[in-house]
Amino acid sequence: MSTSDVELERVRSVHRLRSYRIASVLRVGVVALMVAAMLIGTRQSEWPQQTVLIVVYAFIAVCSVVMAFAPSRRWVGMGRLVGVRRFEPFAFIAIDVVALTGFQMQSTDGIYPLLIMTLLPVLVGLDVSTRRAAVVLAFTLVGFALAVVEDPVMVRAIGWPEAVFRFALYAFLCGTALVVVRIEERHVRSVAGLSALREELLAQTMTASEELQRRISEAIHDGPLQDVLVARQELVELSLDDPDDERVSRALSGLHSASERLRQATFELHPAVLEQVGLGAAVEQLAGFTAKRSGIEVSTDIDYPVRNEIDPIVFAAARELLSNVVRHSGAVHASVSLRVADGVCVLEVSDDGVGVSGDTMARRLGEGHIGLASHRARVDAAGGTFVFLDAPPGTHVCVELALKP
Repeated sequence: MSTSDVELERVRSVHRLRSYRIASVLRVGVVALMVAAMLIGTRQSEWPQQTVLIVVYAFIAVCSVVMAFAPSRRWVGMGRLVGVRRFEPFAFIAIDVVALTGFQMQSTDGIYPLLIMTLLPVLVGLDVSTRRAAVVLAFTLVGFALAVVEDPVMVRAIGWPEAVFRFALYAFLCGTALVVVRIEERHVRSVAGLSALREELLAQTMTASEELQRRISEAIHDGPLQDVLVARQELVELSLDDPDDERVSRALSGLHSASERLRQATFELHPAVLEQVGLGAAVEQLAGFTAKRSGIEVSTDIDYPVRNEIDPIVFAAARELLSNVVRHSGAVHASVSLRVADGVCVLEVSDDGVGVSGDTMARRLGEGHIGLASHRARVDAAGGTFVFLDAPPGTHVCVELALKP
């Protein structure tokens, strides 16, 4: 499956869940209108059978609301829809057609039940599949025609010309609903195309950035770091001849510190461990470097047994978050959690420091500190979430990004 096809399915899933939820809420309103139509627009002798139909339909409407807004119904990462089967909304629309057509056919000379049938094109118009909407609207047209023909009182009262006019008007409503669905389907494809293009541009940018960082890391490792190590080795040999020379000891200490900083810089720019053994080990090593450099106690809880192309994005976010802990938090303890849940990579970084407010973030952006903002934009562009959780004291950040197939 190509990137554009995956993105099209993602956008369709988003629209499907949104439409499913809107339709479920509207369905409850339709039930209320059916009750009102029964009380004021139909004969009392018809109430018992209509009541049974309305009660059954009301139960189905409540079930649709519960199912649409269930906690398992959510988007994760790249928009993969969890818990909604493709034809589940279609099944409820089919029930709508049967229930409202049956309600009209149970009514003798019931203009209000007939008017309620005009709500069917509205419910169908929330769909994002032209073929499926065309099928449903065809059945609604048949149902409307049967409802009119099976009501001899209405036909005698209004005559065939007006009955045909009402059918033509209803057909126009159905046609309009089909046009709306078609426009929505084209809109979905357009959004999917733009989103796929954004994904491609992001991938190209990430590749270029990672390649540049890799080259810089290799240049530091093969150049300045090696020079420092050679100089340090020569001083070690020199110190053997004159072990009491304090200048040599200070030079050795400085070179040792410089070599450690250069190693850390090469690791943070492009950790070889990320390619060799994966993100979990890289984050573990990053936390260790951070604790050693800053004196902050950094605990880790890592359960990430997979390898995925999103790993560089997650590592870069972890690196920036831990860097902010060191520079701005004033924390004594920090923690890093990395795990996989429902096909989503979840990174959490928290500390017991001063915390971050919206005003603080705005001030830092104004001062030119765009690190967190750029990483948040990068995660958002990849279809993930980068949020500050309200969990005082300190700062708690959660990054979620779906694993790519």
